Amino acid sequence: MPSPWPMVLWCRIFCRILGVRTTVYGDPVGGRALFVANHISWLDIMAIAAVCPTHFLAKAEVADWPLVGWLCRRAGTAFIRRGSTGGARAAAEEMVWRLKRRGERVLVFPEGTSTDGQNVRRFFPRLFQAAQLARCPVQALALRYPHAEGIHPSVPFVGDDEFLAHLWRLLGERRIDVEMHFGEPLPPSLGRDELARSAHEQILAALDSSRERELGRLHAIGR
Repeated sequence: MPSPWPMVLWCRIFCRILGVRTTVYGDPVGGRALFVANHISWLDIMAIAAVCPTHFLAKAEVADWPLVGWLCRRAGTAFIRRGSTGGARAAAEEMVWRLKRRGERVLVFPEGTSTDGQNVRRFFPRLFQAAQLARCPVQALALRYPHAEGIHPSVPFVGDDEFLAHLWRLLGERRIDVEMHFGEPLPPSLGRDELARSAHEQILAALDSSRERELGRLHAIGR
């Protein structure tokens, strides 16, 4: 199985080129674990990989993207075709194999799509079953790209956005801040619905706390 470390190195270089500055709250668990995060952009993968070596579960289209697709393939990313029952089953089986047999860390985006960062969609519980079968913890990871406008307007990759055009837009930014909030690990003994609900709540709470902290800082500056 390919190591995630080549991707870590490349992502650190890539994030430096883009001017990404990361602030981490909490600590990622050691050993095998299923990480789940809210999803805003393809940049999420690069930013996370730069600080937390892990394998990813990504949509099939990512495999064909310039540079990012190559990095993901080299790092052993599992690709899933959205809307494909067979593809989802195969990806879930591979997740269990990596978690249980190889003791690896795997990250998924349980919303199933990226958003504008203003809210967090419901999590699909089926993905959490892999942690139950592998008997490993689940750790929620809340992502936020703080900006004077709330969320950095150039970061979300949604709708009809095209990868190269979006990348060019990000290259034009002088700095992109990203916050990562690692929650308390959740035991696999919880049911998959409870795991999905608890992880979702942890991410919402972390994002709300981040927004309140940012508002407090701006209020203090404005005095």
